Amino acid sequence: MQGIEPKLHMSLTSRIEYYRLLIEAADDPESRSTDVVTQISELGDLYEEYLLNKKNLEKSIKNYRAYHNDLRKKLTVRLRELRRKERQR
Repeated sequence: MQGIEPKLHMSLTSRIEYYRLLIEAADDPESRSTDVVTQISELGDLYEEYLLNKKNLEKSIKNYRAYHNDLRKKLTVRLRELRRKERQR
């Protein structure tokens, strides 16, 4: 799974901000009604959602690994005990 690189997002964000400044400087009502302006906020929302999901996924992976390792250790101990009992018979 690949993630969104912050550098890529920040690059586009800075270009968007530059675009917004140009629109404000032009003071052109037609420019302000473009769909790009609405997509700017949607992109920000999507990136925030991505960061939240990424954080939750990292936490889930950490919890899974800890649980997996704990279970593996318990299973290893029990398998050794069973093998010892089998050898003693």
